[in-house]
Amino acid sequence: MQDRLFDMGYEVFAQRRELHYSLAYAIADGLCRCAQKRVLCDFSNNVACYTGSELLSASILLSRELRRLVGNSGRVGVVIPPSYLANVCNYACVFAGLTPVNLNFTLGKSAAQSCFKTAGIRYVLSSADIAAKISKANPNFPWAENFIDAAQFLASAPRSDFDAVADSASRGSDFFVEKYGIEKTSDPLAEGTLIFTSGSEGDPKAAVLTQRNIIANCLQSHVSKLFDDESDIMLGNLPVFHSFGLLFEVWYLAIFGLEIVMQNSPLDIKNNIRAIRERKATAIIATPTFLRAYMKHASAEDLSSLRKVIAGAEKTPAAFEELWNKKFGRSYCEGYGLTEASPIVGVNLPNADYGYFSTGTRKGSIGKLYVGMQARILSPETLTPMPFGERGLLALRGPNVFAGYLNNPSATAKALHGDWLVTGDLSRIDSEGFIFIEGRLSRFSKIGGEMVPHTTVEAVLNAELGFAGSDVPKIAISSRIDEGKGEALVLLSTVELSLAAAKDALRRAGISNLWHPKYMVLVDEIPHLASGKLDLKKMAELAK
Repeated sequence: MQDRLFDMGYEVFAQRRELHYSLAYAIADGLCRCAQKRVLCDFSNNVACYTGSELLSASILLSRELRRLVGNSGRVGVVIPPSYLANVCNYACVFAGLTPVNLNFTLGKSAAQSCFKTAGIRYVLSSADIAAKISKANPNFPWAENFIDAAQFLASAPRSDFDAVADSASRGSDFFVEKYGIEKTSDPLAEGTLIFTSGSEGDPKAAVLTQRNIIANCLQSHVSKLFDDESDIMLGNLPVFHSFGLLFEVWYLAIFGLEIVMQNSPLDIKNNIRAIRERKATAIIATPTFLRAYMKHASAEDLSSLRKVIAGAEKTPAAFEELWNKKFGRSYCEGYGLTEASPIVGVNLPNADYGYFSTGTRKGSIGKLYVGMQARILSPETLTPMPFGERGLLALRGPNVFAGYLNNPSATAKALHGDWLVTGDLSRIDSEGFIFIEGRLSRFSKIGGEMVPHTTVEAVLNAELGFAGSDVPKIAISSRIDEGKGEALVLLSTVELSLAAAKDALRRAGISNLWHPKYMVLVDEIPHLASGKLDLKKMAELAK
């Protein structure tokens, strides 16, 4: 391993033939191999389970309708929670030669309109029932000029049409792709989907994920044995407009046949527990924010079937992993990803050496870099490579790194330096290749010349004030401009708490006075996004 470049089989992995497949072929091939296997159980309404051939049948039929209505190029909005219908609509778009864009239906009117405009979306796939529920919860969601009721179309299609496609799927992928004219390979830069970034630090940007990006990240997860595709059953409830949910609940399911139990929302804790119990789910993907509810509402017996909990999208709070494992006796695996990496970059996995890459677990880290990637640590000031062990900006390269932001060259230039993605996360890599994420650069404040991490101050306050076990955040740290020292920390609190009490708690923990908040703002709730992440933009507004 070089002093300034960590390589996890970058060149070896780049030779994988799967990276040249079209997304349509990868989906068709995977679902044909699982033609008779149950791959999706939808718990969103009445429980219904589907095989690979049943998903293919609905997707192919809907793709024909999309070609008739939309044509065979362009982008189509998908406005559906995690469900059988969400998967079918995404696959149908791909088979029709269209780009599916899963839209965040919790956004305010201006942000949502910006997403529609940026992506050039004129058609939206959903259902009348789903649209009514979304509009009731979010009356200002703008929709689009052309609404396609996918559920109504599928309900009206003749049963014989479904059976004909299913019969073709049972004959194998070679027969299937030839019959339906599915190209096996694609341009490496062919657009797979757009993911609008969470907007935690500003307005959402449209990250372009290529078909190769999507297939690469699925393949990286498969090769790293993140799941046992034959025996694992995963609970999927993350919104599919979020890259973490979309990767596994939609793409990975189709390409590698992992059985997934779908629930509409991670917030419906009662029905999520029911889904785990009834389907005996063995794995779950979630954010720590959403996992807190299980700590409060689930018993060890409720989750007795779980073997693997993959946590990402935000840093695991101090001591939360220990609390989880103590209560449920299961393997909590912290990982790390970002939309621009499709999204998974690394996960704590069992120690294993595969020759050209390895996996492992280290407390406090996010595991080792995913297979097929390279990493560097860069100076935040000069962006020059730094030796391992030092803290700096994490930069990544690999086939899962995105193509840039749509129609936003300035943001693309800031994120991509050649084919290196500069993440904005302050990190370090130890001598064995374990990556430690120490926070977003935007979640540090430079006070009196010293970099002060907001997350560290939050963790200490949560521990000292007894908030660590709460299922919703009670406090958070933001900052504002301070003429004397450049910046000042601001404590946002949902509970009656004096600034003096907060400072006393930090002193008891041995935290330097420089790291103490200078101001406090009492708020009704700590702002967060639909993904569970803190809404840093709104927090900054409150802090001002």
